[in-house]
Amino acid sequence: MKKTNVTILGAGLCGLTLAYFLKKGGYNVTILEARHRSGGRILTREIATKTPVDLGPAWLWSQNTALLDLLASLNLPIYEQHASGLAFYEAAASAPPQPFNVPPNQDVSYRIAGGTQAIIDRLASYFTSSELLLNTPVLKLLEHESSLEIKTAHCIYNANLVIATIPPQLLVKTVAMEPALPQKIMAVARETHTWMSASIKFGVSYERPFWKERGLSGACYSTVGPFTELYDHSDVSNNRYALAGFMNSAMERFTPEQRKEKISTQLARFLGSEALKFTAYTEQCWSQEPYTHIPQEHVLTPHNNNGHPIYLESFMHGKLLLAGSETASQYAGYMEGAVRRAQEIYNSINAANPHDARYAI
Repeated sequence: MKKTNVTILGAGLCGLTLAYFLKKGGYNVTILEARHRSGGRILTREIATKTPVDLGPAWLWSQNTALLDLLASLNLPIYEQHASGLAFYEAAASAPPQPFNVPPNQDVSYRIAGGTQAIIDRLASYFTSSELLLNTPVLKLLEHESSLEIKTAHCIYNANLVIATIPPQLLVKTVAMEPALPQKIMAVARETHTWMSASIKFGVSYERPFWKERGLSGACYSTVGPFTELYDHSDVSNNRYALAGFMNSAMERFTPEQRKEKISTQLARFLGSEALKFTAYTEQCWSQEPYTHIPQEHVLTPHNNNGHPIYLESFMHGKLLLAGSETASQYAGYMEGAVRRAQEIYNSINAANPHDARYAI
């Protein structure tokens, strides 16, 4: 018999990982996702000859043990980020970028074969279309004695337990609650920084890795922009080649075509005319994503209130839990935090008294 009726808000890494754990544990799970796709802030776009470019998170490290364990259980391989060779640093617009050797013994970065989207696609494959519902933004949560009513634009759902894995700031500013959440959690959530919300990532693909042929790592850093960081983004088989990185957030005010033009100029400044021979350009401006970014009057410092202890509490008499990477006690704001928070909540649900009426179908 299924153990309990759980509805998860958000099909990002935390939501899908938690749903994966719960379904394997015999729980009745429904996932409601506002976007037309799964993944949330994880987004890999294939360009040119199917060259995967990660426009959300791209890297993991050896200390990310929860994420590594999950990848192993899903049979998803990882590979080492190419970092050997000269890098460049630009300190001022008036001086050319300066080459430097990356110091040895740096913490090795890894990437997921096929792009970070691979973990999302593998997790999503475990659910039917009636379990994972896309294009379903949640508008309101209404508490009843033994359940929560979930109102969306097109339907109403009921659950014994709701777990919101969307960013806390997005949750409290876009989902109505009846009764309202306590002021203490509302105040913290409104001031919780949403990871990636101000980021602009881009990628350019090439027919050949000219930077490697010249003994370069592909790493470029700039304090003046328009891009601030650039890295080799070739695929695991090393037969599809790309460079990808982050733009200065001030580039938001330009159009995609204007950003592309400015990025092209800077690429040539760093890597020469060969850098202009890219076969495709792609970008993602996360501040223009309504299910990631909420406009506000002041800028929050990165990771502000991430991992705040109040996120470990339950609400609506235990029928609402808050999750997502920003709520994790460790590695908050990162993929590792998303997976750890999913594991933590699954363990707490699984340890609940099976005779508790809240956990009965």
